[in-house]
Formats: sequence, C-alpha cells, structure tokens
Amino acid sequence: MNTYKKVKTAKRLSFNYLIYIGFLTSILFSYSFTRAAEYKSVKIQHASGQNKIELNIVNLLADRLKEAGVVDVQTTEENNAPLPSKETLLIAIGIPQANKSIQDFFTKQQIAPLSNLEPGLEGFLLKKLENQNLVIAAGVDQRGCLYAVGEILRQANIRNGVLQLPDNIEVRTAPAFEIRGTQVQQSHIALKLGKARPYTDKEYHRVILDYALAGANIFSIGEGPMFDFVKSYGLMTQGEFGPNTALNEAIPAAWEAKESIGRTGYVCLSVPEGNQYMLDLCDKFFKDKPAFDLVKFWGGDGGGCECDRCKPYGLIFIKTVEKMAAIVHKYHPETKVYFTNQKFQNNDDNAIFKYLQENPSDWLWAWGYGPGSDATSWQPGQRQTHRMDLFKYPGYGPYSLYPKEILHQLPPNVKLLYYNEITHWRYAQHAFIQMYPRPDRDGNLPPHWSHDIYERRPDQYLTMVYDRLSFYACPKNYFRIFNDLMPYGVGDITHSSGRHDHFNQWMWQRLLWAPRTSLEAVVNDYCNTWFGNEAAPLMAKALYILEDNLTEQADNPMPTKAGIKRYYDLVKQAGRLMPKEIMDQDWLWHLYMQKGALDRYTQLSAIQQTQLQKRIEKLISESIKSDNTKNGIQEALTLFDLPETKEMSDLREEAKELSDVSNKLFGERSEGLYNLKHDFIGLGWLKRQLERAKTADNKKKEELLSTIVDYENPGPGGFYDNLGTYNIAPHLVAGSVYDHGQPYVPQMMSEGNRPSQRSMHYTSDEKQGVTLHYSNLDPKSAYKIRFTLVRPWFQERYAMRMNQKSETIYADNIPIAKNVELPLQMSDFFTYDIPMEATADGDLTIRLERASDVGYDDRVSVEQWRNSGGWGTIASEVWLMKKH
Repeated sequence: MNTYKKVKTAKRLSFNYLIYIGFLTSILFSYSFTRAAEYKSVKIQHASGQNKIELNIVNLLADRLKEAGVVDVQTTEENNAPLPSKETLLIAIGIPQANKSIQDFFTKQQIAPLSNLEPGLEGFLLKKLENQNLVIAAGVDQRGCLYAVGEILRQANIRNGVLQLPDNIEVRTAPAFEIRGTQVQQSHIALKLGKARPYTDKEYHRVILDYALAGANIFSIGEGPMFDFVKSYGLMTQGEFGPNTALNEAIPAAWEAKESIGRTGYVCLSVPEGNQYMLDLCDKFFKDKPAFDLVKFWGGDGGGCECDRCKPYGLIFIKTVEKMAAIVHKYHPETKVYFTNQKFQNNDDNAIFKYLQENPSDWLWAWGYGPGSDATSWQPGQRQTHRMDLFKYPGYGPYSLYPKEILHQLPPNVKLLYYNEITHWRYAQHAFIQMYPRPDRDGNLPPHWSHDIYERRPDQYLTMVYDRLSFYACPKNYFRIFNDLMPYGVGDITHSSGRHDHFNQWMWQRLLWAPRTSLEAVVNDYCNTWFGNEAAPLMAKALYILEDNLTEQADNPMPTKAGIKRYYDLVKQAGRLMPKEIMDQDWLWHLYMQKGALDRYTQLSAIQQTQLQKRIEKLISESIKSDNTKNGIQEALTLFDLPETKEMSDLREEAKELSDVSNKLFGERSEGLYNLKHDFIGLGWLKRQLERAKTADNKKKEELLSTIVDYENPGPGGFYDNLGTYNIAPHLVAGSVYDHGQPYVPQMMSEGNRPSQRSMHYTSDEKQGVTLHYSNLDPKSAYKIRFTLVRPWFQERYAMRMNQKSETIYADNIPIAKNVELPLQMSDFFTYDIPMEATADGDLTIRLERASDVGYDDRVSVEQWRNSGGWGTIASEVWLMKKH
C-alpha cells in the first residue's frame, strides 16, 4: 500500500492530513467487497504523541497479529496515514478525544460519543462497516483500548498469513464489574512433580496479558519488574499483608497465636507487644513499597487466634486492620483497603459488623470474601460455626445467603469484594469435596436442600493420580457458582496457583465483563479463542465431558466411564482440525490432550485391576466348591504381577511426548505423568487375605476366603453397615463422616485397602462415640461382630498432637474389647463375640469409646486437635453376624 511521506513544513503536513481524512471517510462509503474481507497486511494507526501505555497497547496488537501469522503488520501515527487497499486492513485505535481521525469517523457516522455511562468505564467501541477495510477501535479510556485489542483478536481468524474479519462488526461494550483480577504464578506442583521448566519473564508477561485481553484489570503481584510491567499497560495492582503473620521472622513464644490448626509464626494481636510488633512490621513493609491500587489484609487460613483474650477475634482483628490502613494511607493516600474474614467464626463476623456500624469506616473500601468466608457452606478446612438462622428459606441457594447478609450488615460506603478460589480441583472453596462435611463445632450440618454441593466428590481413581493443583476444567459448576455469588459484589480477584486452572480463570474474567453470557457462549468463545474455529465445536464438547469425568459417579465408576474415551477421541480429533500455525504454538491443547491420554491410561489400569479381582474371586469361588482351595490360592497368588498393556504403554508415551511439547512451549506439563502406578481397588488387601488363608487352619481359611468371594455378605440373619461417605449404614445412630481434617495426601491411608475400608465415620471429643443400634434380633441366637478398623497417618505438622491410637468397644454397656489399637494406614478385621445378655431383649447397641487420654486437654488444644483431623472413635465397616 502506498503511504504519504512525512514532510517538514506544517503547511504540507496539514494538507496531507486533510487528504488522509478524506481517504478515511471515502473508505467507509466507496470501497466494497462481494465476499468476507481478507487481508494480507495490517496497518495500525494511532494518535500522534501517544503516551507509553497507549503505544504498548498498539504494539501488543501488532505483536499478536504477527505471532498469528500476519507477516506485514505496521504501526503508524495518524498523520502518516496509509492509502486504502483491498488487501490491507487499517485499524484506527485510540481514545476519540485524542485521535482526530476517530473523532471525524464518529462525526461522519453520527456515532454517539463514548462516555463513562455509554458504554461505561473501561469500555470500547469496535466497529467495522460491511465491506470496508477500516476498523475503528475506540476506547473510553486507556484500558478500554486494551480491551478493544482483545476483542479484535477474538474476532480475527488468521490462516496462512491471511487475516479474516467478519463484515459489519459493531461491539459497544464495557465491563459489568469494577474489579476483575487474579494472581499470576507458576504452579509449584508443575515445577516439582511435573518436572516443568520455570517460566521466563516473557511468559509471565504473556500470562498477565492473556487475562488482561480477556477483561482483567488488576493483578495481585509484588513490587519489582512485574509490578512495573502491569502498570505499563494501565492495569491495576494489589498488594497484601497478613495482620497477624510474622513474615517468617522469629517471635517470642508469649506472642504466639493459638491458631486453629496449631501452626506457628502467627501473632496473638491481643498481646500489646505483639500487636505493636505487627504494626511496626506493617509500617516497614509499606514504607518502601510502590503505591498499590488495592491492599488486602487477609484473615488467613487459620482463622486468627483461638485464645480467650482474642474472643471475639474479629474485634481485635478489625481494630488492628484500621490502624494498618492508616499506615498504608500515610504513604499511599489513594490506595484502597479491604480485608478478608477467612475462617472467622460467627462471633468474629458479628463483632466486625457491629464495629463498622458504630465507627466511621471511611478508611475501609471493601469486605473481602474468600475461602472459609462463607457462613452458610461447609467448605474443606471449614469455619467452626455457621449461620443456621439464614437457612430458613433456600432463596438462590447456600452460596448466595451469606453475601446477601454481609451486604445487609455493612455500612453503605463499604463494598463486598470476592477472593474466590477456583484453582484447586478438589479440597477447596468451590471444588470437589473429598468426603461429606463433618459437623461444625456446634454440631450443625448443611440442610438437605444444599446436599448437591457436598455430593460432588472427585473421581476416586483420578484423585490418586493427580495432585490438587492439576490441570482441569469445571465449566458447569463454576458457571453456577459465579451466578450465585457475584450479584452481591463489585468484582473478584481470584486465587490462582498456576495455569492448571486456565479455563476457570479465563471464564471468570469473561463473565466479570458480561455476566449474562450463557455457559454455551462463554465455552464456545474460549474454544474459538484458544483452538481456532475449526476445532472449537469438538473442544467445547470435550470440556463438558471432562467435568463429568472428574466427578465420582456411584453407578458409573472409572472402569465403565465411556466419557474417558470419548474425551480422548474428541480432543485428538480437534487437534487434527487445528491449523498448523495454531498447533505449533498451542501449549494449551497439548495439556488437554495429556489429560485425555493420562485419564485413559488410568481407566485401562482400573479395568485391568477390576478384571483381575473378578478373575481371582471366580477362581477362589470355584476352588471352594471343588474343595481344592490350596491350588486355588496358589494359582491366585501368581496373578498379581500386572504388566502394562500395549495400549497403556502407547498412551504413556503419547502423554510424555505431549508434555515435552507443552513444557517447551510454555513450561507446563501434567504431574500425573509421573504418578500412574496405583492400587485403585485394594488388590493389596486381596493379596494379603490370600497369603493369610494359605497358612491358616481350615476353619480360619474358610472365613478368610469367604470375605474374598462375598465380601459384604453378613450371612443369614446378619447385617452389614458401610460407614463411608454416601454408603448404606442403616444401623448407624451416632458419628459423622471422617474428612481427615486436612487435604488428603496419599500417605494417610494405604492403597492396599479396599475402597470401603478407606473411608469411615468418627467422633472427636463428643461424650458418645460411634454408635450402631440393632433391633428385632433373634434373642435365642448367638451373635458376633466384625469391624474394619484403621487409623490414618498424619503429616508432621499435625502429628504432634495426635495421640489417639485405640478405642474400647461396648455391646450395650458390656465392654467386649478394651483399648483396641487400630492398625496404622492398612486396615484389618476385628471380630468379637456378643454376650447373649446383650441381645436377649432383641435389641443391641454397639458403642465405641475413646481412650481416656484423648480429647480431654484444655479448650484451645482440643479445638486445634479436632480442627486438624483429631478423632476419638473411628470405624470403617461393621458386620453383625449370627454364630453358626
């Protein structure tokens, strides 16, 4: 395309500029195409004398277009405008008040001026008239121009160096929420377990800009080069400080907080010296920091301090935060301050409400709502008390009840800001739960109409392969959560621990921009943006299937899940449709494909193990019938060495090759690749049972083998109770599902346990232990009872307070087993005779009692013990059987 050359005289410059405006206008009316417009070159025109931020935005568009394959991309000031050409697209980008050519376009086309109300702050107009080769990208402000670039890139389709844009584009839009952000970091799991290479600075920049182009306007980030980079695009920054966190500095023992799970390094704010220490630390921290747009004072995962001086902790916390806000404002008067109430208790929240209502709160911008902040849901690592008074009517469900209450209680000038956790696929604020929640400190559990939240368990096979920080997507669940929560807030700065949550974070930014977008539209938009329109329909289908695959389905376990293979096939087919220029740089597709290959490998391994179990059960059953158990046992014991099949080997190699590409392209790979070998169904128990039977006498051998061929059967007149999550336990009258108190780690229980042996009911410091009641028993029959018992292993930071090892068992009030020591990690059976006098009336109560030195310490110690998984009584399975 010919362009006007620069001239030195003002007269000549003015003349050329007028000619350029004439050409710009004539493009709108005189140049037409009969087909969709295609361009081999792009000229990006910006205002003369633009500042650095606006130039960075223009250059970002140019760089992304070049990266996508457009060879000829140039940027130019409006005074050096190009002449029109059918193969060149002219993109005029800028704020209309500073860009005369865009102003003239608005005048000629009679377009209403952009304003803070129309379309709104940070908004833009993107307009391309039908059959014309001009695009106007006009921003209300600098960030509006950045978001217009994002829309151009989403609308563009670039193949073989040719840019295609739909004719007659008109997008006039602005974000719906004031705050739209996240954290940016590389997953330590990807680095440590996935063996990924570290990100480069350029890749960190890429992550930030990808989310910004989707609509993000703020990033939680520290001082330094990344802070400067965020600011260089006109975006906002968030800093944060823990009001009771000693920042890894040594503190006197007398200042240590009684944190709810017993961690050290936290200050009791009710100790005057400790409080002053934290204020001084805050001053030191912010004195030399740059001016963050927002500062978050976080409550922390521990929920503060449990000591009596701090009750209610919320009061001393908010008073301290107020003083810290004054410190921040001393150095940075324009910074906005908010706090989070993570894992605070009802009394803490109520104390904060009262304090803010009774005292001026002009220093506070928002109440922050993050993991553990919700008093109407039982989240992992839960709050200890819940607002049961809010459950009278469901409304839009439990997620929405407490945000509505917070707004009701806050002063009018204080906003509600979210800090949602959508980064972990299990054991997290809105993720799959590992077990049904235990009662809170008051003994309360969720009402029946919210059980769907807690019935979303992760697939138990995949849980063994993948870490909490593993690559995944949950479109349906997070779409529901967004729509339940967000109407009450001004935005969200989501928690993110890496790029494994890519879809969830990207969807969140798009919905923060346009919350009424349908799920189908946002998924399709994601797939078009990241995989191209050819592959998008298949990838969209795959995303929904992936979420189903991640979900535990009682009637459709891993070996029978057709979705595993379906997902694998869809992603592979999508990859075949992706143009080379996309595939060559699409690290994201390689991660989705890795997920498919590794999930399919897991399924084949589970099928292989299930088939082996059935084969052994059949073999032992036939050997019992033929009275040849010796040979049956011997043969069965030779079958446990399961070699990797050809298909499994191919899948593992495929995943490795895919991971090498994703790692090379963007420092990402799935940690599941290095964690594929597992005992998914309890073959270890089966082998041990056979080995025991091999050397047992005939009577014991018969009993051991019967559990192999007919595990749950209690015999005629007997009863079986499975005390795990969602299992049938009709005789259980006291006890709750044991959720381990902390994120489940593989070492807690041996994989050799059968699935029913790995979960259990428990009690902590309650007076009554796990209890079962039986009625209508045969008073003339003798009974025996068999338990599956096991105790979990605890990580070192929790083990110091875990002294429980044994329990006593009662039949009615008769002790039938005193101080039974439970095996560590690997379960075993414990069988006892029931005294005839206990069943003489046809009723029987079986009760477990905790050891005399368990759960009887001071209040704070007991709370720390209970909160981190302490148990007093515990049991997995119970068989009440008639003796024959």
